[in-house]
Amino acid sequence: MNDAQEVAALLDERPDLEAPLEAALQADAGAQSWTFDDLSVDSGRFGELVSRGVITKTDGGYQLANPQAVERALAGETSGAGEKRGESTSALSEVGLSRPTLPDRRLVFALGGALAFLVLLRVVFSFSAVFRDGAVVLSSNDPYYYRYWVEQLLANPDLTPSSLPWQVVKGEPLYVVTMWAIAAVLGGGATTTGWLLAWYPVVSALLSGVLVYLLTVTVTEDRRVGIASVLMLAVIAGHALRTSLGFPDHHAFDYPWLGLTALSLAVVVVRERGQWGRAVLGVLGLGLGVSGQVLAWDAGPLLIGAAGLAIAAMSIAWVHTDESPLVRGLPILVGTGIAAGVTWLVHTELGWHTNVVASAPALLLAGSAGVLLVTEAVFRLRPDARLATVAVGVAGGAGLAGVAFGLPEAWSTLQSRVEGSLLRSDQIAEVQGLFGDSVGWLLLFGFVLVLAIPYLLWGTRRALSEPVWAVPAVYAWWFLGLSVLQIRFVGEFASFIALFAGLGFVHLAERLEVARRPRPFDRTVDGAQLVLPNRQQAGTLLALFVLVGGLGLLQVPLKTSQITTPTEMYETTAWMEEQADQPGWEGPNYVFSEWGHNRMHNYFVNGESRSYGFARANYVAFLNSSNSTRWYEQLRGRVGFVVYDTEFDDMRSGSIAERLAANGSQTTNGSGLAHYRVVYASEDGQYRVVELVPGATLMGKAAPDTTVKVSTQVEFRNGTSQYVREIQTTTNGSYQVTVPYTGTYSVNGARATITEASIRNGSLVSVPES
Repeated sequence: MNDAQEVAALLDERPDLEAPLEAALQADAGAQSWTFDDLSVDSGRFGELVSRGVITKTDGGYQLANPQAVERALAGETSGAGEKRGESTSALSEVGLSRPTLPDRRLVFALGGALAFLVLLRVVFSFSAVFRDGAVVLSSNDPYYYRYWVEQLLANPDLTPSSLPWQVVKGEPLYVVTMWAIAAVLGGGATTTGWLLAWYPVVSALLSGVLVYLLTVTVTEDRRVGIASVLMLAVIAGHALRTSLGFPDHHAFDYPWLGLTALSLAVVVVRERGQWGRAVLGVLGLGLGVSGQVLAWDAGPLLIGAAGLAIAAMSIAWVHTDESPLVRGLPILVGTGIAAGVTWLVHTELGWHTNVVASAPALLLAGSAGVLLVTEAVFRLRPDARLATVAVGVAGGAGLAGVAFGLPEAWSTLQSRVEGSLLRSDQIAEVQGLFGDSVGWLLLFGFVLVLAIPYLLWGTRRALSEPVWAVPAVYAWWFLGLSVLQIRFVGEFASFIALFAGLGFVHLAERLEVARRPRPFDRTVDGAQLVLPNRQQAGTLLALFVLVGGLGLLQVPLKTSQITTPTEMYETTAWMEEQADQPGWEGPNYVFSEWGHNRMHNYFVNGESRSYGFARANYVAFLNSSNSTRWYEQLRGRVGFVVYDTEFDDMRSGSIAERLAANGSQTTNGSGLAHYRVVYASEDGQYRVVELVPGATLMGKAAPDTTVKVSTQVEFRNGTSQYVREIQTTTNGSYQVTVPYTGTYSVNGARATITEASIRNGSLVSVPES
């Protein structure tokens, strides 16, 4: 920089460079050249001045490019400015906030493109499955639970945030109330709710991408790494699945709170002296993020565990860097104190969550204070990182023991939650471990995880000398551990592993000579500078991206398709909805189905999607039973439709499932079904709707002790099927058999017609003798 105005503009952007510039000016006045060791400044700010051209390298060391320009800029005598530097700043500068500036167009283009790419991958593969024929068909099962309660809040004025039902209060109250409030502002109604819930995961993905970028730039001071991290996040299939259009599970609601908490911790750690505005934003963000995480989900305390470990790691690092942990950690205590107060206030005023859950931020505050006091004592008595690590470990163990013996109820609740939720073992896909399937992790993360792990190890080691690295490193390890237990945490893990993958991507690009070294590896690199690549460099970067993220790009649509509702299934549900709306429909309209889609079926058919408990407890037992009459007696009056999937993979010989596969006909191992009639079959034949009916009883006479064959033709939308029964006559030649279908039956050469009224009334129908 040879112009005083340019130097002044740099100082307006980076006030922290003023002291290094003054030191360089003094050194320059005493010698033609000097070395870095002649200045009492850190390498980061010195490297910034070199990269900006203010300081130039010579054969004998360094010198200012234009000492006169620097002197004038420091004195505020820039031509045309008419004012000294500092007088041109607003009151914001007094609290550490720099004057707003227009963003670099290259940054807008690069970051905007990366975020648009992330959003595109969350939308394009599920759009047609979510928006169908004017209906919003959410993905998977649980989203219909939240859809139900948001619609209830909109429709029932007696339901308020302080009078929510216990299922919501003890589960995800902040999520439900937030969606309700936004839906109400947008006009309310079922249609608005459906659109809102369908799009909110995509908004969460966008916010997560922005927060990943900000966290990455805060930690690495390199915009290129930040943009690369957003691209890495985009192709992580596990995150794309959780934030895909139409999948409004509660996890997507947790991601922005999680990102805000981590970013706020990093901002507090790296704040420069005098930057009080930055510190205030970090403190407020920490308070908001921690309280939001806990109020959003009853397992929120599990998420803030990462913050507690990060604070402990930073406290040890501060001892190593010869800084007072208590002084550096004071803003963290203020932020966690705000979170503790907000969470407990909401708990007492609105009744949200249990005492144990609501007290989690207070425990975080107490634990953080304890860790900071212990490490402060080590810092003052014998500053040694290893001793600080041991002290923190002992203090942590003592704290757990104190909770176990001092708060036995809370400890018992914690144990039961860990065993019943985190360590549970059942057939639900999301509670399976990340490495339970030998290649499952590869399908969820692709090669992004492979690229990131070495840099995660590097960042973990770097955290000892640069405490800010403890934030992404600890968060990544924490959520990797949780993902190993249950894959439902891969979305949380993805936000932090993407940072290290982004660092690795830029480092690989530098090795291929198409990018400068990442700033964490070379402090002389200007991390704020973005240079558009030429055609050859762009081609190499694209090839590298495909190599790293190609598998993820292939897996995103595959994973997304696993949770969207198949077309044939939705059409089956739409048919039941139409039938239940018919004026002549008199039966119950509960849909009895496989539990994984039970809420979806019942939402459209009867509007009740609170629970799938009955289906989960009974459906498989029903299909595997051979006693169809007992199940008919148990289900009639409650069940209106039974959905049978012909791909049911646990079919037993002689079971109801085997006979439903034959449309109720008699099979080799079981008699025909009397009270179950297939009334609908999907186009591909996979899904069938079964109705429970009393059935009409055919009765007649034939030769004694002989077999009478009863059959009729049953028509479906995609073809016809024979319903066949065989019955043994008694010693006097009489027989009777109950059938569920209307139509003309052939009985040993004779014919008998069964009407709908006969089926509904359970009538007796005589068969003429042949």
